[in-house]
Amino acid sequence: MSERTHSAHPVTPSLVGRTAGKRIPVYLAKGLIDHIGRALNPPALPRAVEVVTDEHVHQLLGRRVSAALRRAGWSVNLTILPAGERIKTSATVSRLHERWFDLRYDRQTPIIALGGGTVGDVVGFAAATFMRGLPLWQVPTTIVAQVDAAIGGKVGINHKRGKNLIGCFYQPAGVVIDPSVLATLPVRERRSGLAEIVKYGVISDERLFRTCERHVEAWIDGRAPIPDSAIERCTRIKLRIVAADETDHGPRRALNFGHTLGHAFERWGNYQRFRHGETVALGMVAAGWMAAERGLWTKEQFACLCQVCRHLRPVRLPAFRSKEISIHLGFDKKRTSGHNVWILPRSIGRVDSFADVTDREISSALAFVNVWVRE
Repeated sequence: MSERTHSAHPVTPSLVGRTAGKRIPVYLAKGLIDHIGRALNPPALPRAVEVVTDEHVHQLLGRRVSAALRRAGWSVNLTILPAGERIKTSATVSRLHERWFDLRYDRQTPIIALGGGTVGDVVGFAAATFMRGLPLWQVPTTIVAQVDAAIGGKVGINHKRGKNLIGCFYQPAGVVIDPSVLATLPVRERRSGLAEIVKYGVISDERLFRTCERHVEAWIDGRAPIPDSAIERCTRIKLRIVAADETDHGPRRALNFGHTLGHAFERWGNYQRFRHGETVALGMVAAGWMAAERGLWTKEQFACLCQVCRHLRPVRLPAFRSKEISIHLGFDKKRTSGHNVWILPRSIGRVDSFADVTDREISSALAFVNVWVRE
């Protein structure tokens, strides 16, 4: 049987997410990257599909993905962006839109975001705003993207005042997750991504957290692969939360655990010094400290979080003053009525939101992190 004939039979999604207005198929399997044309409905006649990736991912996967799509009957156009957070700008979105106008794309032209969370965010925002929306396919290639960023429909770009401040909710036509591509990630990227898996354990899945406790070191140094089951469990949690609260006004805020201060650290580092997950690890420890000081959870549970995050924190973090970090909290996109919404744990597997965290608590938590990160 030829690949083209075989591709005429689409694969079945592993999971299906649902929002009020959309069904989102999620395909999760090793080796799926070479059969991506079976996830997109193969065209009866050759049609254009746009693959947007960055220069690093293109070197590893761009040709493979393009070849798989062509075998399925698609005419592939490829756009390669620079790598790094600096592409999340309105200039990148304008560049993509100009190209798509030149290529005469219509509202049926699929857009594939092939890469990590940065590519997924900026390409997703471009797709959402071109002709009021093109079919978007997220093909995540990092841990952060596979377990979090590619799921849920948040797309956007950065502003000089903060991360992801310009954006919208735009659910993808589908998500294709191939865990085998994670084998190419360097150690620092694995460390960054694992912070998001730990986050899911703290907010909703104690069993997953305990698995992280036992295996995080082996996952970081590559002695053991991150199991597909861990990725699937995170994906299920995310889909369930998004189905209950697509636009982030209630239960979805739990996903922000560790991110309130995490984003502030990223901004302090000018989006260059740290990986996203490294700052989330710092933010989780700070939030865990606040929860322990308030008596929301036990010192023993907090110690477990600190021990796991010890493997995920930045290798080098310059000493900082609390004000240098907290000043960036004023531009957090979840800020409501002049207050930041903080997600604090009550136990491993359960969190709540709080809007009454004081400046003194924030300063004390940052002081703790400043010492802890150097232990």
